[in-house]
Amino acid sequence: KERNSATSTSERQQRQFVPSRKRFSTLLVASAVITALVMGGRWLGILQPVELQAYDQLLRLRSDEPQDQRLLIVTITESDFQLSEQQQRKGSISDLALIRLLKKLEPYKPRAIGLDIYRDFPVDPNQSDLSSRLRNSDRFFAICKVSMPKLNNPGIAPPPEISPERQGFSDFVQDSDGVLRRHLIAMHPDATSPCTTPYALSARLAFRYLEDEGIVAKYTPQQELQLGKVIFKRLRSRMGSYQQVDDWGYQLLLNYRRSYHSPLEVAEKVTLKDVLAGKVQPDKVKDRIILIGVTAESSGDRFVTPYSTGQGTYEPMPGVIVHAQMVSQMLSAVKDGRVLLWVCPWWGDVLWVWGWSVVGGVVVWRFGSIRWLGVASGVTLGVLCGLSFGFFTQGVWVPLVPAAIALVATGRTILAYGASQQEPHKQISITQE
Repeated sequence: KERNSATSTSERQQRQFVPSRKRFSTLLVASAVITALVMGGRWLGILQPVELQAYDQLLRLRSDEPQDQRLLIVTITESDFQLSEQQQRKGSISDLALIRLLKKLEPYKPRAIGLDIYRDFPVDPNQSDLSSRLRNSDRFFAICKVSMPKLNNPGIAPPPEISPERQGFSDFVQDSDGVLRRHLIAMHPDATSPCTTPYALSARLAFRYLEDEGIVAKYTPQQELQLGKVIFKRLRSRMGSYQQVDDWGYQLLLNYRRSYHSPLEVAEKVTLKDVLAGKVQPDKVKDRIILIGVTAESSGDRFVTPYSTGQGTYEPMPGVIVHAQMVSQMLSAVKDGRVLLWVCPWWGDVLWVWGWSVVGGVVVWRFGSIRWLGVASGVTLGVLCGLSFGFFTQGVWVPLVPAAIALVATGRTILAYGASQQEPHKQISITQE
């Protein structure tokens, strides 16, 4: 009976966590090698697609936020195309509809008005009032499109009446899977482009809004954009999960705002018909940025976002809503302290992944029994996901997928190593308890 008791005690001891020097050295070597392999694969861009999918999921998991009360979106729907004011239109909005819209909005003193509709043609000579307003207003901004010769894109010129400082490009940057995750603030267009403005419409509108509060855009000695106390850190190639990306221009991660369970509700919306009919109250316009754009499906001006994929998907986002998201991101960061999404430096990513790699080995050490190993591993992965989401809500995008791969790979490596050891009391027991 004493011998059986001693044998049972010995078996329990084999399953206990007894960190010998040899085991510790093995764990460090294994975790270092696996971390190097994982980060090497990441550097080659192998993990980028799955990491971006994980990023999309983290965005969708976040809770709703209030609508941005600094914005009002005037939408042009399919029914708005049928308005009597629209009968002589060349594009999405006629001269007559635009002048009547401005006459309704301007008396309520909005801080800025942004037209997200291409008008590369002059105002009709019969609408001299509109021409005068467009030339003289310091609060009206319009879009143009930068030419991209490599993509056979000739670009689109701005309205002839709009001065250069009130022009903003409409260009967005989409990832290779067609999803819009980044915010292009500025760039240096070619001199031959019909659109030569250095700033996006979203940046122009945000700058104009903040100027009324004495906040002027400037650049730090490191050539990073600063508004007030907020520095908009530029996203560069080989930062975070973006290992194979064109970092031209001044790009940020776009931190979408979701209200009422939909990113399409970033701000209050009214239709062109409602404004022309006088149904919009002055307080909905005063001191706000007014964005005018087409939401009709026939326009084709729609973009896939992280919210357009996965379960509970939303329809693609109209371009005017994308501009609103971008304006809201800049204003909310400066005025409300809302976080800007950012990534750790490369050494921070390495330490994070290596740390979870070590954790994976320790879990196998401690729970070498098949009975408990699966549960412990699942709990550990859950903790990793929870911490990653927690950091994400604070604006830090940590490498979730590489850490999970390193955790699992190191655990399996240590498990295989233990099983290969034949000496008594040195192997990790994988027997069923």
